[in-house]
Amino acid sequence: MDNGIKLGKLFGIDISLGYSWFFIFALITLGLAFALFPQMSPGLNTSVYIAMGVITSLLFFASVLLHELVHSLVAKSYGINVEGIRLMIFGGVSQLTEEPRTPRVEFWMAFAGPLTSLVLGGIFLGAFFASRQFGLGPFIVVPAFWLGYINILLGVFNLLPGFPLDGGRVLRAIVWHFTGSLKRSTAVAAGLGKGLSYTMMLVGVLGPLFGNFTLLWFILIGWYLLRASEAGYRQVVFEEAIQGIKVDQAMTMNPETVNPDINIEDAVKDYFMKHRWIIYPVVENDNVEGVISINKLKDVPRRSWKRKRVRDVMEPLSTDIVTSPDSEISDIMPKLNSKKTEGRVLVMKDDHLLGILTRADILRTIRRRLQREQQRPAA
Repeated sequence: MDNGIKLGKLFGIDISLGYSWFFIFALITLGLAFALFPQMSPGLNTSVYIAMGVITSLLFFASVLLHELVHSLVAKSYGINVEGIRLMIFGGVSQLTEEPRTPRVEFWMAFAGPLTSLVLGGIFLGAFFASRQFGLGPFIVVPAFWLGYINILLGVFNLLPGFPLDGGRVLRAIVWHFTGSLKRSTAVAAGLGKGLSYTMMLVGVLGPLFGNFTLLWFILIGWYLLRASEAGYRQVVFEEAIQGIKVDQAMTMNPETVNPDINIEDAVKDYFMKHRWIIYPVVENDNVEGVISINKLKDVPRRSWKRKRVRDVMEPLSTDIVTSPDSEISDIMPKLNSKKTEGRVLVMKDDHLLGILTRADILRTIRRRLQREQQRPAA
């Protein structure tokens, strides 16, 4: 999995680069420096073109970051938790722990991003005309024109009415508003998204036949959008399926627990290697201290396993990793989707551990519910 490189925080939101970003950054930089910019402004030194390419690429990805940041800030303004923004090969993505719960929130979250790109495009084009008017050199004029053009193109592309593009989300919000059905509106938007994906892949296949090999990128972009639209629809079906299910109906009762004072080597040998779970509650004298996960152990050097104890590396008990047995699963999905819980929460009542809830538990409960419904005799 591409864990990426953390760059820091903006407005409390983690910003990271996926490793695939370096590939697209290099590709855009080389394309600008050795193909486009020499055509637009011939006669400059190669080092000047390279400098222009690097700076322009950085400004372009700063524009993509701002696009995603506005998405995220609008989401936060409506109470939706945003864990981070990642820049990668296809641009950027805001990592939300939950989907918008009303058409209004969906509409403004989705529309804010393309609007930002269009405004940026206008600003860069304004800078282009102003710099040309004042006789500034190609080092400013040429990048300003390209950044204006590409941001407007990015804004328009994202407004195409196919889920999961922003335009598809805007469409879903509108259909959702009038039908009252998130599932139906997602089916409509995802269907258009699939149609757009297949069209892009077809263009990518036909492009080289007409001498345009750059359109081969459309195959990859279309495939990515196709997968994303299908995943988005499955997510909505999943969220509908968990409605009305309580935590105590799905949790694993009496889970295996780990003592906080055993060393990490024993924890690995006697628990993680033996039972194959990836996370365990840490309990001492019936008091829940926290949880220990395989990901936490990965950060501990092997030579320290005998010396370090579980309590030294465990995640301390907090409300972020705990839920109650009578909670609705739909209400705690933001917790399960959080990086902190790694897809698992402890189920506790009156400070006593009752069980543990995982995504696998939820899927099993959904399957049992569907099987019961299929076996139920027709009225």
